[in-house]
Amino acid sequence: MNIAYCEDEKIQLEYMEQLIKKWADEGNDTVTYFGYGSAKELLFEHPDSFPFDLLLLDIDMDGMDGMALAKEIRKKDQKLPIVFLTNRSEYVFEGYEVGALRYLLKPVEETKLFSLLDEISYALGKERRYLIENVGGETVKIPVDTIYSVEAKGHYIRLHTSVGDYEYKKNLSEIAGELMENQPEQAEKFVSTHRSFIVSLAAVERVQRTECILSDGSSVPVSRNAYKSVNEAFIRYYMEHGDMCEK
Repeated sequence: MNIAYCEDEKIQLEYMEQLIKKWADEGNDTVTYFGYGSAKELLFEHPDSFPFDLLLLDIDMDGMDGMALAKEIRKKDQKLPIVFLTNRSEYVFEGYEVGALRYLLKPVEETKLFSLLDEISYALGKERRYLIENVGGETVKIPVDTIYSVEAKGHYIRLHTSVGDYEYKKNLSEIAGELMENQPEQAEKFVSTHRSFIVSLAAVERVQRTECILSDGSSVPVSRNAYKSVNEAFIRYYMEHGDMCEK
């Protein structure tokens, strides 16, 4: 589970990281923690998309506060679970404007935070699909919805994901089967752009004649023969998911 916390007090960032690590160490889930010291820092690191399963926001930050940040995020992501942390209860009603999942009053109580994390983890477990792969002698669980692209490199493949890259021995047809097998909705999500590349349409920002630009700024090549089908799949995907908008 990818958890982000935006908070301008360093001691609070460190305290939250300790609590989340304690929750994970109790066998609940594997957690990647992202800490940001300001709204500006978070938006700089993630200008177009937010690779988190849960975003914890301090409301009372200097500069852009947590509520303003949430409104910016909602312009691009209507589904990301957002939880506000605050010393004051009067913000509760304002949070309805941005679809806040919950409020936690500071100082955050361990039991209340753990209950929230249990709830999010359970919901993700019901909906999420994983690849179970052998990477560097270790068995790794990779959430399918974090995958941006897959590249064939000889007898190996490289998975480019929102939380890092994985390179291991497997051919492209095998990974394509794992991504799409018995999952028609996944078959629509992933498309071959080149004989050596597969891309997640959910990660694509723009389709150009020779490449796809992804939401993290990376790119994958598009072959001449694949351009038409890739472009049509991109348009269809966003039309069907209701996320197509003028830019």
